[in-house]
Amino acid sequence: MGQIDWIMYLTATTLYALSSVIYIYCLVFKKEERINIAVNSALIGLLFHSVSIALRWIETGHGPYISMFEVLSKYAWFSVVIFLLAQQKYEKIKSAGFIVMPVALLMMGVGSTYPKDIQMIPASLRSYWLIAHVGFASLAFGSVLVAVGIAALYILKERRSGSIAGESGDADSFYNRLPSLKVMDELMYRFVASGLLFLTIMIGAGAIWANQTWGRYWGWDPIETWSLVSWFTYAICLHLRMNAGWTGKRIAWYIIFSIFVLAFSAFGVGYVYSGLHTSYLTS
Repeated sequence: MGQIDWIMYLTATTLYALSSVIYIYCLVFKKEERINIAVNSALIGLLFHSVSIALRWIETGHGPYISMFEVLSKYAWFSVVIFLLAQQKYEKIKSAGFIVMPVALLMMGVGSTYPKDIQMIPASLRSYWLIAHVGFASLAFGSVLVAVGIAALYILKERRSGSIAGESGDADSFYNRLPSLKVMDELMYRFVASGLLFLTIMIGAGAIWANQTWGRYWGWDPIETWSLVSWFTYAICLHLRMNAGWTGKRIAWYIIFSIFVLAFSAFGVGYVYSGLHTSYLTS
Protein backbone atom coordinates (compact mmCIF):
# COMPACT_ATOMS: atom_id res chain seq x y z
CA MET A 1 0.00 0.00 0.00
CA GLY A 2 2.93 2.32 0.75
CA GLN A 3 4.07 2.28 -2.89
CA ILE A 4 0.59 3.13 -4.15
CA ASP A 5 0.34 5.96 -1.63
CA TRP A 6 3.65 7.39 -2.93
CA ILE A 7 2.55 7.10 -6.57
CA MET A 8 -0.65 8.98 -5.72
CA TYR A 9 1.41 11.64 -3.95
CA LEU A 10 3.74 12.11 -6.93
CA THR A 11 0.80 12.25 -9.32
CA ALA A 12 -0.86 14.93 -7.20
CA THR A 13 2.40 16.89 -7.06
CA THR A 14 2.74 16.72 -10.84
CA LEU A 15 -0.81 17.96 -11.36
CA TYR A 16 -0.26 20.78 -8.85
CA ALA A 17 2.86 21.72 -10.82
CA LEU A 18 0.86 21.79 -14.06
CA SER A 19 -1.83 23.87 -12.38
CA SER A 20 0.77 26.31 -11.04
CA VAL A 21 2.38 26.77 -14.46
CA ILE A 22 -0.98 27.44 -16.12
CA TYR A 23 -2.07 29.89 -13.41
CA ILE A 24 1.16 31.85 -13.79
CA TYR A 25 0.91 31.71 -17.60
CA CYS A 26 -2.66 33.03 -17.46
CA LEU A 27 -1.61 35.90 -15.20
CA VAL A 28 1.49 36.89 -17.18
CA PHE A 29 -0.14 36.67 -20.61
CA LYS A 30 -3.65 37.71 -19.47
CA LYS A 31 -5.23 34.50 -20.77
CA GLU A 32 -8.14 34.19 -18.37
CA GLU A 33 -9.93 31.77 -20.69
CA ARG A 34 -7.28 29.14 -19.88
CA ILE A 35 -7.72 29.37 -16.11
CA ASN A 36 -10.29 26.57 -16.05
CA ILE A 37 -7.53 24.20 -17.18
CA ALA A 38 -5.53 25.20 -14.11
CA VAL A 39 -8.57 24.77 -11.87
CA ASN A 40 -9.30 21.31 -13.27
CA SER A 41 -5.66 20.27 -12.88
CA ALA A 42 -5.76 21.37 -9.24
CA LEU A 43 -9.02 19.51 -8.67
CA ILE A 44 -7.78 16.26 -10.21
CA GLY A 45 -4.53 16.62 -8.28
CA LEU A 46 -6.55 17.06 -5.10
CA LEU A 47 -8.36 13.78 -5.76
CA PHE A 48 -5.06 11.90 -6.08
CA HIS A 49 -3.73 13.74 -3.03
CA SER A 50 -6.80 12.75 -1.00
CA VAL A 51 -6.33 9.09 -1.95
CA SER A 52 -2.66 9.32 -0.95
CA ILE A 53 -3.52 10.73 2.47
CA ALA A 54 -6.31 8.19 2.99
CA LEU A 55 -4.05 5.22 2.11
CA ARG A 56 -1.30 6.42 4.43
CA TRP A 57 -3.86 7.05 7.19
CA ILE A 58 -5.07 3.46 6.88
CA GLU A 59 -1.51 2.15 6.85
CA THR A 60 -0.25 4.19 9.82
CA GLY A 61 -3.42 4.19 11.90
CA HIS A 62 -3.23 7.93 12.47
CA GLY A 63 -3.86 11.17 10.64
CA PRO A 64 -1.23 13.20 8.76
CA TYR A 65 0.30 15.02 11.71
CA ILE A 66 3.26 12.99 13.03
CA SER A 67 6.17 13.35 10.58
CA MET A 68 7.07 16.49 8.65
CA PHE A 69 6.24 14.63 5.42
CA GLU A 70 2.68 14.17 6.67
CA VAL A 71 2.40 17.69 8.10
CA LEU A 72 3.44 19.41 4.86
CA SER A 73 1.12 17.16 2.86
CA LYS A 74 -1.74 18.08 5.19
CA TYR A 75 -1.11 21.82 4.92
CA ALA A 76 -0.95 21.59 1.12
CA TRP A 77 -4.20 19.60 1.01
CA PHE A 78 -6.09 22.08 3.18
CA SER A 79 -4.72 25.03 1.18
CA VAL A 80 -5.93 23.59 -2.11
CA VAL A 81 -9.33 22.61 -0.67
CA ILE A 82 -9.96 26.05 0.81
CA PHE A 83 -8.88 27.79 -2.38
CA LEU A 84 -11.05 25.62 -4.64
CA LEU A 85 -14.05 26.19 -2.38
CA ALA A 86 -13.34 29.93 -2.24
CA GLN A 87 -13.07 30.33 -6.01
CA GLN A 88 -16.24 28.29 -6.41
CA LYS A 89 -18.08 30.89 -4.32
CA TYR A 90 -16.15 33.92 -5.61
CA GLU A 91 -15.44 32.90 -9.19
CA LYS A 92 -13.56 36.08 -10.08
CA ILE A 93 -10.72 35.29 -7.66
CA LYS A 94 -9.63 32.20 -9.62
CA SER A 95 -6.47 34.02 -10.64
CA ALA A 96 -5.33 33.97 -6.98
CA GLY A 97 -4.24 30.43 -7.78
CA PHE A 98 -1.00 31.90 -9.11
CA ILE A 99 -0.03 32.24 -5.42
CA VAL A 100 -1.92 29.38 -3.78
CA MET A 101 -0.96 26.54 -6.11
CA PRO A 102 2.80 27.24 -6.26
CA VAL A 103 2.84 27.41 -2.44
CA ALA A 104 0.98 24.09 -2.25
CA LEU A 105 3.42 22.65 -4.80
CA LEU A 106 6.37 23.92 -2.73
CA MET A 107 4.99 22.22 0.39
CA MET A 108 4.52 18.97 -1.51
CA GLY A 109 8.02 19.19 -2.98
CA VAL A 110 9.71 19.93 0.33
CA GLY A 111 7.62 17.26 2.04
CA SER A 112 8.82 14.66 -0.44
CA THR A 113 12.41 15.19 0.73
CA TYR A 114 11.63 13.95 4.26
CA PRO A 115 11.69 10.30 5.37
CA LYS A 116 8.45 8.49 4.65
CA ASP A 117 8.91 5.73 7.18
CA ILE A 118 5.84 4.73 9.13
CA GLN A 119 5.95 6.15 12.65
CA MET A 120 3.76 4.76 15.40
CA ILE A 121 1.71 7.37 17.16
CA PRO A 122 2.81 7.97 20.79
CA ALA A 123 0.16 7.52 23.45
CA SER A 124 0.40 11.23 24.29
CA LEU A 125 -0.79 12.09 20.79
CA ARG A 126 -3.92 9.96 20.87
CA SER A 127 -6.28 12.80 21.65
CA TYR A 128 -9.31 14.38 20.03
CA TRP A 129 -7.92 17.77 21.01
CA LEU A 130 -4.72 17.17 19.06
CA ILE A 131 -6.76 16.37 15.94
CA ALA A 132 -8.73 19.60 16.44
CA HIS A 133 -5.50 21.49 17.09
CA VAL A 134 -3.74 20.43 13.88
CA GLY A 135 -6.94 20.62 11.82
CA PHE A 136 -7.65 24.23 12.72
CA ALA A 137 -3.98 25.11 12.24
CA SER A 138 -4.29 23.89 8.65
CA LEU A 139 -7.57 25.76 8.14
CA ALA A 140 -5.91 28.95 9.41
CA PHE A 141 -2.95 28.59 7.04
CA GLY A 142 -5.19 27.83 4.05
CA SER A 143 -7.47 30.80 4.77
CA VAL A 144 -4.57 33.21 5.11
CA LEU A 145 -2.91 31.83 1.96
CA VAL A 146 -6.06 32.60 -0.03
CA ALA A 147 -6.01 36.11 1.49
CA VAL A 148 -2.41 36.46 0.29
CA GLY A 149 -3.44 35.47 -3.24
CA ILE A 150 -6.23 38.04 -3.25
CA ALA A 151 -3.89 40.67 -1.78
CA ALA A 152 -1.41 40.05 -4.63
CA LEU A 153 -4.22 40.45 -7.19
CA TYR A 154 -5.31 43.65 -5.43
CA ILE A 155 -1.83 45.16 -5.72
CA LEU A 156 -1.50 44.17 -9.37
CA LYS A 157 -4.91 45.61 -10.28
CA GLU A 158 -4.37 48.79 -8.24
CA ARG A 159 -1.02 49.34 -9.96
CA ARG A 160 -2.56 48.66 -13.35
CA SER A 161 -5.42 51.07 -12.62
CA GLY A 162 -2.93 53.78 -11.74
CA SER A 163 -0.86 53.21 -14.86
CA ILE A 164 -3.84 53.62 -17.20
CA ALA A 165 -5.50 56.51 -15.39
CA GLY A 166 -7.19 58.76 -17.90
CA GLU A 167 -7.24 56.11 -20.63
CA SER A 168 -10.36 54.29 -21.79
CA GLY A 169 -8.91 50.84 -21.27
CA ASP A 170 -10.40 47.61 -22.53
CA ALA A 171 -13.63 46.69 -20.73
CA ASP A 172 -12.85 43.04 -21.37
CA SER A 173 -9.27 43.19 -20.15
CA PHE A 174 -7.89 40.68 -17.73
CA TYR A 175 -7.81 43.13 -14.83
CA ASN A 176 -11.35 44.32 -15.41
CA ARG A 177 -12.53 40.74 -15.05
CA LEU A 178 -11.11 40.61 -11.55
CA PRO A 179 -13.31 41.71 -8.66
CA SER A 180 -13.34 45.44 -7.98
CA LEU A 181 -10.70 46.79 -5.59
CA LYS A 182 -13.41 47.33 -2.99
CA VAL A 183 -14.60 43.73 -3.24
CA MET A 184 -11.06 42.35 -3.02
CA ASP A 185 -10.38 44.52 0.02
CA GLU A 186 -13.46 43.04 1.68
CA LEU A 187 -12.47 39.48 0.72
CA MET A 188 -8.98 39.97 2.16
CA TYR A 189 -10.61 41.01 5.43
CA ARG A 190 -12.95 38.03 5.46
CA PHE A 191 -10.26 35.44 4.87
CA VAL A 192 -7.88 36.98 7.40
CA ALA A 193 -10.72 37.15 9.94
CA SER A 194 -11.46 33.48 9.26
CA GLY A 195 -7.79 32.66 9.69
CA LEU A 196 -7.68 34.50 13.01
CA LEU A 197 -10.76 32.62 14.22
CA PHE A 198 -9.17 29.29 13.25
CA LEU A 199 -5.93 30.29 14.99
CA THR A 200 -7.91 31.09 18.13
CA ILE A 201 -9.55 27.67 18.12
CA MET A 202 -6.20 26.04 17.33
CA ILE A 203 -4.55 27.65 20.35
CA GLY A 204 -7.47 26.78 22.61
CA ALA A 205 -7.57 23.15 21.49
CA GLY A 206 -3.79 22.95 21.81
CA ALA A 207 -3.92 24.26 25.37
CA ILE A 208 -6.45 21.60 26.35
CA TRP A 209 -4.33 18.89 24.71
CA ALA A 210 -1.20 20.22 26.46
CA ASN A 211 -2.97 20.00 29.81
CA GLN A 212 -3.97 16.40 29.11
CA THR A 213 -0.45 15.48 28.00
CA TRP A 214 1.91 17.58 30.10
CA GLY A 215 -0.32 18.75 32.94
CA ARG A 216 -0.28 22.44 32.03
CA TYR A 217 -2.26 24.59 29.60
CA TRP A 218 0.58 26.87 28.59
CA GLY A 219 4.34 26.57 29.04
CA TRP A 220 5.87 29.09 26.62
CA ASP A 221 7.20 26.28 24.46
CA PRO A 222 8.68 27.80 21.24
CA ILE A 223 5.79 26.63 19.06
CA GLU A 224 3.26 27.87 21.63
CA THR A 225 5.03 31.23 21.71
CA TRP A 226 5.19 31.56 17.93
CA SER A 227 1.55 30.51 17.62
CA LEU A 228 0.72 33.43 19.89
CA VAL A 229 2.95 35.72 17.81
CA SER A 230 1.03 34.63 14.71
CA TRP A 231 -2.27 35.27 16.47
CA PHE A 232 -1.22 38.80 17.41
CA THR A 233 0.06 39.40 13.87
CA TYR A 234 -3.41 38.84 12.41
CA ALA A 235 -5.22 40.47 15.32
CA ILE A 236 -3.15 43.59 14.61
CA CYS A 237 -4.04 43.27 10.93
CA LEU A 238 -7.76 43.37 11.72
CA HIS A 239 -7.26 46.19 14.22
CA LEU A 240 -5.41 48.27 11.62
CA ARG A 241 -8.18 47.73 9.11
CA MET A 242 -11.14 48.32 11.41
CA ASN A 243 -9.80 51.01 13.73
CA ALA A 244 -6.78 52.65 12.10
CA GLY A 245 -8.17 53.10 8.60
CA TRP A 246 -5.76 50.71 6.88
CA THR A 247 -7.39 49.46 3.68
CA GLY A 248 -6.35 48.67 0.17
CA LYS A 249 -2.68 48.48 -0.74
CA ARG A 250 -1.31 49.00 2.78
CA ILE A 251 -3.31 46.16 4.28
CA ALA A 252 -2.61 43.98 1.21
CA TRP A 253 1.16 44.31 1.72
CA TYR A 254 0.73 43.62 5.44
CA ILE A 255 -1.13 40.38 4.63
CA ILE A 256 1.53 39.27 2.14
CA PHE A 257 4.44 39.80 4.51
CA SER A 258 2.66 38.45 7.58
CA ILE A 259 2.27 34.97 6.12
CA PHE A 260 6.00 34.49 6.62
CA VAL A 261 5.40 34.73 10.37
CA LEU A 262 2.70 32.07 10.15
CA ALA A 263 4.85 29.85 7.93
CA PHE A 264 7.76 30.07 10.36
CA SER A 265 5.40 29.20 13.22
CA ALA A 266 4.09 26.17 11.32
CA PHE A 267 7.27 24.83 9.70
CA GLY A 268 10.39 26.64 10.83
CA VAL A 269 10.34 26.70 14.62
CA GLY A 270 11.53 23.12 14.98
CA TYR A 271 14.76 23.90 13.14
CA VAL A 272 15.64 26.90 15.30
CA TYR A 273 14.40 25.91 18.75
CA SER A 274 14.06 22.74 20.75
CA GLY A 275 10.98 21.93 22.80
CA LEU A 276 8.23 19.46 23.55
CA HIS A 277 6.45 20.07 20.25
CA THR A 278 9.40 20.21 17.93
CA SER A 279 10.59 16.65 18.43
CA TYR A 280 7.55 15.47 16.46
CA LEU A 281 7.99 17.85 13.53
CA THR A 282 11.61 17.53 12.43
CA SER A 283 11.64 13.83 11.60
